[in-house]
Amino acid sequence: MKKILFLLISVFMVFGLVACGDENENEISFSWWGTSDRNKATYEAIELFEQKYPQYTVKADQSAWSGYDSTLWNRLKQGRESDVFQINYNWIYQMYGIDYFMDIKALDFDLSQYPEEEHNPLTVDGKILALSVSETGYIFYLNKKVYDDAGITELPTTWAELIAAGQTISQRSPGKYAIGRLDSQQVAILIFTYLAQLTGKNVISAENKLNFSQEELESGFAFINTLRNSGVLIPSNAQDTYNDGPTNPKWVNQSYGGVVTWNTAISEYQNTLPASAELVTAGMMQQEEGQQLGMYKKVSMAYAVSKRVEESKAKKEAVRTFLEFMTTDPEALKILGVDRGITGHAASQQILRESTDPVFTSTLEWQGHEIVQ
Repeated sequence: MKKILFLLISVFMVFGLVACGDENENEISFSWWGTSDRNKATYEAIELFEQKYPQYTVKADQSAWSGYDSTLWNRLKQGRESDVFQINYNWIYQMYGIDYFMDIKALDFDLSQYPEEEHNPLTVDGKILALSVSETGYIFYLNKKVYDDAGITELPTTWAELIAAGQTISQRSPGKYAIGRLDSQQVAILIFTYLAQLTGKNVISAENKLNFSQEELESGFAFINTLRNSGVLIPSNAQDTYNDGPTNPKWVNQSYGGVVTWNTAISEYQNTLPASAELVTAGMMQQEEGQQLGMYKKVSMAYAVSKRVEESKAKKEAVRTFLEFMTTDPEALKILGVDRGITGHAASQQILRESTDPVFTSTLEWQGHEIVQ
């Protein structure tokens, strides 16, 4: 009797494990960070995916940007990461992606529609450790109303014009600035952009070292001081310790006249401005009129896949289907829009370019994308 009971229990356990395995292989877990707009669009796309592919379900895990990276790193170390997870490209190196991220090539994913070099920053030892979602660059966006109120009819395109605008704005409306507050990353990128334009050198040398001399770096810091002393930037961040740019009260009440940020992040700033504001794409300020130098561009974000997916042919097929859907399906592309940036996938980008409802090419994200390419 005991032997029969043990045999029955064993059979039920086997069937239970098989059932659980099948269920897990048809469930795709997906984690990302984003604002409410991104979350809403992502959930809509997931719902459409499950309608088109009823054999699969998606376990969605949304997060705010703050703390997402540390949570992901902890999950990777514990083997609890999602099947697919959104990353910044440099996390491939910071989080030892070669140990934790699956080679995208193993999914038989068609990469021929992407620019030839787009996945180079995501490649380690010949393995493509994430699928590029978009590229992004640092540029200026200006609130035209702040400039109009100061009597400035032509928006600046050079550093000299920006400095002159800052002087005019601060004189006519004390407490207002041509730009306003920058965080440490924004200041660093401005310094390197300015020096690259001035010297014609790349930021990093062929020997992977900083390419500027001490004297050149000192001139870069002096340049930032000029911006602070001319009404472009606030004199010191001690005056304004509010760290979140898009929700900074001085940005919202239009005391700050612009921002330098990733073109993929501009909607966060746009969404917090009142109806009276008019945010326009200004590109990167230059030394001389008509130049287009010193652009800083990188992979905006990417989709990485857990190495656990390698263990199951069915799971690999599920993940490949999901990634193809999120990056190439015409309906999904229009739902997701340009919140994660403009895809480098040629056919997908053409779908967005030709869309008339909505018109993506008129967005600030798209305008910025065309400047940084």
